[in-house]
Amino acid sequence: MRRSLIVLSVLLALIAAGCGGSGGAATSKDDYGKQLAQAGQTLQKTFADISDQTGSGTSAKQIGDRLDRGAAALDDAAKKFDAIEPPSDAKSAHQKLVDGLKELAGVFRQGAAAARKNDTASLTKSLQGLSTSAGVKKITEAQQELKDKGIQVTTTGK
Repeated sequence: MRRSLIVLSVLLALIAAGCGGSGGAATSKDDYGKQLAQAGQTLQKTFADISDQTGSGTSAKQIGDRLDRGAAALDDAAKKFDAIEPPSDAKSAHQKLVDGLKELAGVFRQGAAAARKNDTASLTKSLQGLSTSAGVKKITEAQQELKDKGIQVTTTGK
């Protein structure tokens, strides 16, 4: 179970680095990159809070609840991200990010269901499969496409 949590933490760092959404319209690649960063920070905080509450004494029900919260955070990020208007040359990558988030939310839900059934083998398999899931692959491809187009995910002042 500890290894599964490490895999989850690595995945969350990947997600926070390049996905999410803050609403509004991006007028330039720079603005778009800033919106991505703001959304990533929000998503990262949500997952950090969930991860901080998960330890060796965590019950299956608690793990299921936390994975459900993670799925809800991914759904929320996908919805907000979908509201961002990407630069015209980034629309394909942008859609991959949205789709990747939605697919990851589904994997989180599968893990939550396994946790509630106390099915450790399925839960572990779900969490270990996160890093190679179709959702992560889409997010990774989208990040590379955005980078190739000169879109930097930059943090804002404060």
